[in-house]
Amino acid sequence: MKFKRITSLLLGVAFSFVAFADTLVLKEDHPETYTVVKGDTLWDISEHFLNTPWLWPRLWQANNQVENPHLIYPGDVLTLIWVNGEPQLTRKKLKKLSPIPRLEEKGEPIPTIPLAVISAFLSKDHIIEPKLLVAAPRLLGDAIGSPRFFAGDIFYGQGQYDKNKLYGIYRLGDDFHDPKTDEFLGKELTFIGHTEVSKSPNVTTTDKVTPFDFLKSAREARQGDLILPIPEHETLPAYFLPQPVSSDVKGHILAALNNAVAIGRWDAVVINKGKRDNIQIGSMFSILRSGPAVLVSESKIVYQEDASRFEQMGDADLVLPAERLGELMVFKVYEKVSIGLVMRSSDALGAKYEIQGLEF
Repeated sequence: MKFKRITSLLLGVAFSFVAFADTLVLKEDHPETYTVVKGDTLWDISEHFLNTPWLWPRLWQANNQVENPHLIYPGDVLTLIWVNGEPQLTRKKLKKLSPIPRLEEKGEPIPTIPLAVISAFLSKDHIIEPKLLVAAPRLLGDAIGSPRFFAGDIFYGQGQYDKNKLYGIYRLGDDFHDPKTDEFLGKELTFIGHTEVSKSPNVTTTDKVTPFDFLKSAREARQGDLILPIPEHETLPAYFLPQPVSSDVKGHILAALNNAVAIGRWDAVVINKGKRDNIQIGSMFSILRSGPAVLVSESKIVYQEDASRFEQMGDADLVLPAERLGELMVFKVYEKVSIGLVMRSSDALGAKYEIQGLEF
C-alpha cells in the first residue's frame, strides 16, 4: 500500500542520522528503564532521557532488537544501554504469568507525536494558496434560492466534479501576509462539512453546475463557500520524523489555527516557510523571542521592544540576543506556508514570534 511505502521510506531517512557525529547527551536524572504506557509518543519517551527529544531516532539507531522504533506498544519495557559509546534503548516485552495461555491484543503502536492533535489538520485543508483561490469553485445555492444549508440538503456547486470523490465545504478566513515583505501567502480556510456529488434522480448535472448532497456538517454552509477536494489521508505518514533545517532559514509564526491567544505545546501554527523554501514534513525549527533594542544615553538606558524603530532612527546601540522558547515540527506543507506543531514551549508564545532552522 502507498501508506506503507511512504512510512518505510521515511523510516529509512530516520536511520541516516548516523552521519551526525555528536554523542547524545542524556539528562542528569534520566531513568535506566521505562515502561511504555497508553498515550505515550516517541517524543514523550525521548524527553525522559534527552534534553533534545527531536533526536529520538538516534536512541534506536543500529539496535537489532528494535528494527522499527515506531513498533513499540504499551507494556513494553525500554532499557538504556550503550553501544560504541552511544546511548541506545532496547526493548523487552512485558510478560504476564498466567496458568492458562491466552492471546492478548497489543493494540496500536505508539506514534511519534499525538496524532489526535493533528488529525483534523491532516484530513482537511486549512489554507488555500493564492493561485488556487482565483479559480476555486463556489457553492451557488439551490432551486429556491436558500442562503443557508445543513446536512441532508441538496445544493448546486459551480463547475463539474468527480462522482467518486469526497469534497469539503470551506469558508474563507483571514489573509496570511509575510511580516517583512507583506507578500500575500494564502488565506485561512474554515471547514464547514463534507459533501459529494448528488445521486438523487431529481437533480441534473450540466457543464456549468453540479448538484451535491450535504453529508455531514460542522456548521451551516452558505452561498459563496468553497467546494474543494478532501486531502487523501492515506498518503500522509503516521510517523513524523524530525528533519534538520539550516539555521540560515529564518521566518515567523503567522497565526495559531485553533485561534489560541497564548500559543503553547501541541498548538498548530502557520509559519511563513513552505515548499519553495525546501521545507518538508518533519522540518524542525527553534521558536525565538526577539531581544529588545537598547539605546544608551548619558542619563538613562532605554529599551524598545520594536528593534526596527531604533534601527530606522540610526541611534540603536545594540540589540539583545533572541531568547529560545521552544521548538516546532512541520507536519503539513504548502507552497508558501506550512503548518507546524509546537513540540515544546517554556513560555506562552504569540503570533509573529520568530523561527529559525534547527540543525542537529
